[in-house]
Amino acid sequence: MKKSAAQNQKTNLFWRIFITAVGIAMILIAVGNFALYFFGETAFAQVTTRRVGGANDGRAANQRYQWSLDYTFSDKNGTSYNGTTTRRGNDLSVETESKVYYFPFAPLFNALEREAEPNLGQLALAMIGAFLLFVINKEGKISRHRKADDKSDTSYEPDGGNP
Repeated sequence: MKKSAAQNQKTNLFWRIFITAVGIAMILIAVGNFALYFFGETAFAQVTTRRVGGANDGRAANQRYQWSLDYTFSDKNGTSYNGTTTRRGNDLSVETESKVYYFPFAPLFNALEREAEPNLGQLALAMIGAFLLFVINKEGKISRHRKADDKSDTSYEPDGGNP
């Protein structure tokens, strides 16, 4: 059973909106973590760890297990906030730090020091998000231009264009 043109167009529009939203989210996460390092406040957190993933023997010994890091910190007003992240570590422990970066106007947006420090992962995440935005919206711009060109190319010359 074939889809109608209207159903196909709605499906394409859904995926275009969805992938655009994912691209924007990736860029905002990368830029947000980068901005935390330079413009955010710092606080010390109480960090608890628990191992959540099984062994992946294909990795180095210090990267075989997945760990969940839960942390609690207080902002400068004394209000407590929670955060969570994941890391890879060995079978007995994982590297942690207790310094948290957060925005004073939005303390729910926070990250541990290692995630807020500028790194290539943030750049890669932003570039992948920008690539998604470019690729998914490039086609729409081309097709809109083609439609406009097709409509404007309706010139009529009664003598066949001969002088």
